[in-house]
Amino acid sequence: MNSFCGQKPLKIAFYTFGCKVNLFETDQLKSSLNNVEIVSCDDDADIFIINGCTVTATAEAQVRNMIRRFVKRGRVIVTGCFVRKKGCEKIGNAEYVPTIAEVARLLNAGELRYDAFFTRSRPFIKIQSGCDQFCSYCVIPYVRGPLNSVPLPKIEELLHKIAEEGFREVVLTGIHIGKYGRDLADGTTLADVIGAAHRIIGRVRLGSLESPEIDDRIFRQAEEGLILPHWHIPLQSGSDPVLKAMNRPYKCSDFAKSIERLANIYKDLPAFGTDIIAGFPTETERDFEETLRFIGSLPFAYGHVFPFSPREGTPAAVLEKESGVPYAEKRERARLLRELFAKKEAEFKKSLDGRTDEAVVEEKTGNSICRATTSTYQDIEVRGEFEKRSLLHVKLSCRDGKLFGEPL
Repeated sequence: MNSFCGQKPLKIAFYTFGCKVNLFETDQLKSSLNNVEIVSCDDDADIFIINGCTVTATAEAQVRNMIRRFVKRGRVIVTGCFVRKKGCEKIGNAEYVPTIAEVARLLNAGELRYDAFFTRSRPFIKIQSGCDQFCSYCVIPYVRGPLNSVPLPKIEELLHKIAEEGFREVVLTGIHIGKYGRDLADGTTLADVIGAAHRIIGRVRLGSLESPEIDDRIFRQAEEGLILPHWHIPLQSGSDPVLKAMNRPYKCSDFAKSIERLANIYKDLPAFGTDIIAGFPTETERDFEETLRFIGSLPFAYGHVFPFSPREGTPAAVLEKESGVPYAEKRERARLLRELFAKKEAEFKKSLDGRTDEAVVEEKTGNSICRATTSTYQDIEVRGEFEKRSLLHVKLSCRDGKLFGEPL
């Protein structure tokens, strides 16, 4: 971040909603701006920049509420998927700017740099954007556009910078990372990015990855220890008829085979996470019971549950009007799913008791107490004085549903 002598820097506060891609893009914008002072949203600011999300109605409502709060306090610029959605609601005198690149130009930063103002101990880097899957419920392909991969040399340049700054782990993220490189002419794939990240940084964690896109090369990389034992693989439903209506590119049996193959690769069970939509239109009681049974049969460590939220302009929004699941039933199905995942999460944590692992220190939380993240994506409490970003070798213990790490 540069500053110019004699000019008072603008005070800018940022608030980000949504996914890891949004978080990276906010950090990217921070890195690209000149002569600014980044302040907390609780402080006085000349400009409040909101990077908004539109993936659900709840996310949109949260963005609108934040806009209403900030317009009372100063100039507000809203960007991101929330703005790119067709017919987004204008609030007060907030300025709506579709992309962070346009925000950078608006604030005289010039072209957006492929860099980021990293503050987390495990930086996220966006390796691609866009999606061409067009799941029937999802608005993201419409607001993010077609596949757009960052060329590998550019990613490697950023990885070297991250390594020089002392980071010990990197998280590869994107809108649809399994399709990385399909829009490039040089034949590079996600496996090439994984290989480069492991060579340059060491610890590589993957963002959300679709099961059909875990190819043989990525399975081999997992076998060779290039990928941390944490896989977030979206399922969305455990019923084949519902998956078909969702336009998901697999059946439950295919998904289960991918999980089984990955589980057999690691000496200890990795952490599997997933996403589930409760109450998708056409989901019958029988479909839902199949989903509960299917999830119960798999070794998930956690799951994110979302009651179905119709997104305007998607095929599922039309289905919702024709055969939608009642709101109260959606909530009840979501409750049962969360209850099931809570049990699985507790079981997974118990299974870690006595295991040794490595963990990256995230922050100091008290007097000689730190919070760290393990290879299996578990939050642990570690006693001792350690620098942020430090990589610790720890022995895990589970007490009252909470994980602790004893440095070795």
